[in-house]
Amino acid sequence: MKKIILLFCAAFLVVTINSCSKKSTPNPTDPEAGFTKIAYNGPTNFSVARSGLAGAGTNGSIFFAGGTMDNGTTLSKAVDVYNIIQGIWYTGTLSKARYQLAATSANNKIIFAGGHDSTAYSKVVDIYNLIKNIWVSAQLSEARSGLAAASVGNIAVFAGGKGANGVSKTVDIYDAGANKWTTAALSTARTGLVAATAGTKILFAGGVDGNEVAQKTVDIYDTGTQTWSVAAMSTERSRFAGAGAVNKIVFAGGDTNTEGHVKTADIYDVTTNAWTTAQLSEGRDDLTAVGVPNKIVFAGGYNGTGPSTTADIYDVKSGVWTTVTINQGRTLMAGASSDNFILFAGGKDVNGASKVVDLFTLSN
Repeated sequence: MKKIILLFCAAFLVVTINSCSKKSTPNPTDPEAGFTKIAYNGPTNFSVARSGLAGAGTNGSIFFAGGTMDNGTTLSKAVDVYNIIQGIWYTGTLSKARYQLAATSANNKIIFAGGHDSTAYSKVVDIYNLIKNIWVSAQLSEARSGLAAASVGNIAVFAGGKGANGVSKTVDIYDAGANKWTTAALSTARTGLVAATAGTKILFAGGVDGNEVAQKTVDIYDTGTQTWSVAAMSTERSRFAGAGAVNKIVFAGGDTNTEGHVKTADIYDVTTNAWTTAQLSEGRDDLTAVGVPNKIVFAGGYNGTGPSTTADIYDVKSGVWTTVTINQGRTLMAGASSDNFILFAGGKDVNGASKVVDLFTLSN
């Protein structure tokens, strides 16, 4: 009963505060100057230590859900919600415990899809509606974990992953405004791929095929024209990270088929359809990336000797890279953002699953 009451309170506060969130925080979509400063505000903790969780944020609230407390034996259904106005955590639960799930937000909804539960791949979708203060359930067309998710406006897209029949090319498209699901297909089946968004485009990059061979393929879905196209990164990648901001999407780090802990970054300009490359300050895999609104942050990961405390920050406007150090090195974190806040949560440190959450804020 305590968890239900806490979740109800969280929902009430989220909706109550949302109406004034634009007055309380800088405009997160400032298209001209953008935010000029980014600060690391240090660590906090959420309720349950875990890795393999997923995160998404919207309208002043950032959600982290699911995960495993070990290596997939003990699973969590915990939902931790950070309210950026109050700086307070609230808790709730998913309908089913699972890890290696995917999350995104669309039309005032936070969506957690797929994953692996205690016995099998899952097709469960948990949707939290911030306006109505309720959780509802849906299903993917195919049960799978290791899928990737991203959204533009009302459209949330869940692609790839691995299910009972092997590596998948299935794409589930959710129109959060119409509450309607449709399907499509990637050009090649793969799991462990990475999704990122800028403009009207969602990119699904890399991952491994059914033979665990890393791929360089990028499937591009333009939500404006509802068309698909295919591109390629400079190199194949697995266990990497990516995020978008303004008109750029960056995929960085990870492993190739011949080399581990690479520092290469592939940068895609959605307006010119051109690719360029750069480098992280440190090569690493199993890192995490978040972008909002003109900064992209790549945090943590394994650098060959241990969990990294490095965070590489890319300024989309200037093209300049900088670095900061986070409090605790971790791999396999979940990252999410809302307004001018970026959070990196959970993951694994040298002692196992972590409940640490690192906070970044952007300002002028």
